[in-house]
Amino acid sequence: MRSRYLNMHKSLGFTLLEVMIAISITALIGIASTNLLSNIIETKKITDIRSDQLTTLQRFNQFVSRDVEQIINRGIRDQYGDPQPAIIIDGPDYLAEWTRLGWRNSPISEDPRAIIQRVAFQIFDINDEECEQAKLRLQDWGNLEPEGYCLVRYFWPVLDRAGDTEAKTQIILDLVESLEIEILATENIKASSSINAQAQPAASNWYSQWPNLQTGTNPEIPTAMRWKLTLPKLGEIERLWLLAYDDQ
Repeated sequence: MRSRYLNMHKSLGFTLLEVMIAISITALIGIASTNLLSNIIETKKITDIRSDQLTTLQRFNQFVSRDVEQIINRGIRDQYGDPQPAIIIDGPDYLAEWTRLGWRNSPISEDPRAIIQRVAFQIFDINDEECEQAKLRLQDWGNLEPEGYCLVRYFWPVLDRAGDTEAKTQIILDLVESLEIEILATENIKASSSINAQAQPAASNWYSQWPNLQTGTNPEIPTAMRWKLTLPKLGEIERLWLLAYDDQ
């Protein structure tokens, strides 16, 4: 009877080996759970970063498309009173600059402004003051030492500026490796009174600087604009817009 009681008492406990096995299994489950949770958190972070980058690219496309598609032939006077053409590409102050329509007023505005707007674009080193907000966003995304440029959009409250007219700025791309802007210009055969000239197809040329030196017999007018961007991880992106440019 006593022997049976001792055997029952022994069966109620665990051996050291069983305890170690149980601890090992628990530790493995804990490690696996931690790794799984870390992977989920990292995946969510990467997804959020990609989503923010896509939002930035969509913002760029929205702004530039809206500006380019509404280009009009309306020159301005700069802050020095000097006349400037409607479109400037690779100018002394900005990478690109032009006049556009479609700057809508608020329906409840008591001081409505012109619906024509002057816009410009320029790139700056990511470490420059103009790119401070872009650099902070990139650092939040884990890019602690970004290299490249940010793309800044300028716009003015009036067309013909005074000496104290200040431009407002918007960062529309946080990080750009390179950017090229070109204009496709086509000969304006309507300007020629020659019948033979009108029978010939109009010649077109791409220019990386505008206005160009008019060397042909017929003046050229802008008919399309092309942007070539190189973005980190996305590579080269090319956008082409037709211009509804009135030469009158």
